[in-house]
Amino acid sequence: MKKLLVSSIVILSSLTLASCSSLDGQYKKSSNDKKQTTKQVKTPTRSSFKNNVATLNDKTIKITGVKTIKDTQEYSQPLVVFMYKTTNKSNKIITPLTAWNNTFKITQKGKSLKKVSFTDDRLDSNPDKNLAEGDSAKNSVVYELDNQKDPIKINASEGISTNSINESSSIDGTNLGSEQFSINNN
Repeated sequence: MKKLLVSSIVILSSLTLASCSSLDGQYKKSSNDKKQTTKQVKTPTRSSFKNNVATLNDKTIKITGVKTIKDTQEYSQPLVVFMYKTTNKSNKIITPLTAWNNTFKITQKGKSLKKVSFTDDRLDSNPDKNLAEGDSAKNSVVYELDNQKDPIKINASEGISTNSINESSSIDGTNLGSEQFSINNN
C-alpha cells in the first residue's frame, strides 16, 4: 500500500512539474518579441501675438490692414475694418470668422466694440469658407467705433470661447498680447 501511495505521489509530482515547464515557455519574453516603434509627434508652437500676427497651435491670423470708414449712412459713428488672412494649421476644419472670433477682442477705452455688418466690394469677404489643414483665406471684419479720437486696442487670446450660460459673453483663455491702433483722421 505504501508503495502504491509513494508511486502515485511520484507520478503526480512528475506530471505537475512537466505541465509547469511546458507553460513556462508561453510566459517568457524572447528578445525577438520586442518591437521598436517611432511615433512622430508635432511639437506645439509657442503661441504669440506680435507685429500684427497671431500664431497659435492650430492657426495663424495675420492682420494685413486696418482702415477707418468715417461716413456711412447706416451708422452714426465711424467704422474700423480689420483685414486679415487666416491659415489653418490643424486637421480640423475652421472658418476665417470663427478663427477671428476665437482669438481677438477689440476695445476702445476699455469697452468692447460692436461688430457690424458692412458690405464693400473692395473688402475681402470669406467669413464662412471652410479651411482644411494648410488652407488660407482672406477676410475682413468691421466694428463700430465709440468715438473718433481714442485708439483701438486688439487683444489676442488662445482659448476664447462662448459662455454657455450667457451667449453674449465670452470666456478668456491664455492672453497672447495686445496691440494698439490709432484712428486715422485724414
